[in-house]
Amino acid sequence: MKKNYSIRESVFIKDSLNNSFMLFKDNNENLLFNKINIDNSSMIIDKDIMDFSATIDENNRLHLLYLNKSGELIYCTYSENAWHKNLIGRLDIQSNMYKYLTLLIHKNTINIFYATANIINLNLWTIEHIVKNIDNWQKHVVTNIFSDKTLDPFYIDQDEFGNIYLVYSGKESVHYNVYYLFFNTFNKKWAPNPTKISSSFVDNILPYIFVDTQNNVHILWYCSNNGEYLLKYKRFSSIGEDKFHWREIKLPKITGSNSHALMLEKYNRLNILYAERNEIYNLVSNDHGNSWILEDKTSIVNHPLYLVQYYNLSLNRLRHKINHYYGSIDKASISFYCDDFHEDLKEFNEFKAASLKGEKDSVKDDIKDSINLEEKENKAKSQAPKADKKGHKTNQR
Repeated sequence: MKKNYSIRESVFIKDSLNNSFMLFKDNNENLLFNKINIDNSSMIIDKDIMDFSATIDENNRLHLLYLNKSGELIYCTYSENAWHKNLIGRLDIQSNMYKYLTLLIHKNTINIFYATANIINLNLWTIEHIVKNIDNWQKHVVTNIFSDKTLDPFYIDQDEFGNIYLVYSGKESVHYNVYYLFFNTFNKKWAPNPTKISSSFVDNILPYIFVDTQNNVHILWYCSNNGEYLLKYKRFSSIGEDKFHWREIKLPKITGSNSHALMLEKYNRLNILYAERNEIYNLVSNDHGNSWILEDKTSIVNHPLYLVQYYNLSLNRLRHKINHYYGSIDKASISFYCDDFHEDLKEFNEFKAASLKGEKDSVKDDIKDSINLEEKENKAKSQAPKADKKGHKTNQR
């Protein structure tokens, strides 16, 4: 499978007042912050950014974490139209690689995750977890991962109590497997040993984890099968006959994607989104994941495709939960595939497009008027009577 590492990442945040914000890196590695439907303003938070993550808490406060090329790990909060920066520490980016910064907040607890490896041995990675309670920072080593030099992203989610769930892929002997780990928020400890989710006899890659509104845990990943890669799915239920057991559920045949499949919940229905052959497909389950049907698909209209870290406090948390969306970013505009929550963004994007068109038409009219004026002046000069050598005007016929 050819993994699509060209997919870019961004963060979309909508607060409970329906104000929308977007953070992303541009081609010059500047970290940009846009107020989408407020005043359409854009600002550069910092330059030479290696990685970043952002979120919003229950009090509508935006939080940002980023690592720059000086090795500074900086934590920020947003208030009074400004980002307030605090240096957490300096990471040794000369000796180590750091990837997949992830910021997670539950009530007053700040959780920071990243994967790191020494540049001398990029086959051994470590996921580290830094926790802040009040004024104390504590670091946990979550797990060590054997991998090739390029590590698949890990993903995390949490339930309503603040327990944290993590999924990753690592190499065991000659094949990759998918593993699951759990952090108990009450005793502040990670499970000592990961749970193997996949088979050991084939390659298993690109895992994604999702905890629904009923605290059931879902894992998606791709599994090699006779030269193809099939999408696989397992569920860990908190209720019912499968309570506290992992159960594999058969999906329709989905082959050969080169990016993560995503799961989300809308109107208490589970959805699986996946990208394939320049289209985004949307599978839906009406029975908590037991069966799935294809509901719709849509063409990818703009490239690159963005994997958007998504927060929306305006949604009813008892009916909806979305951690990621696939989307498109064009300058300061953003849109989402298979989306029915953002009519305001659609209206804003249409208004902006109309404004840009109006500006272009106005410029074209100005240029056209300037050309016409110049042509009239040249024509007038050519028709004016010419003077002879003595300065007398002569008539031309």
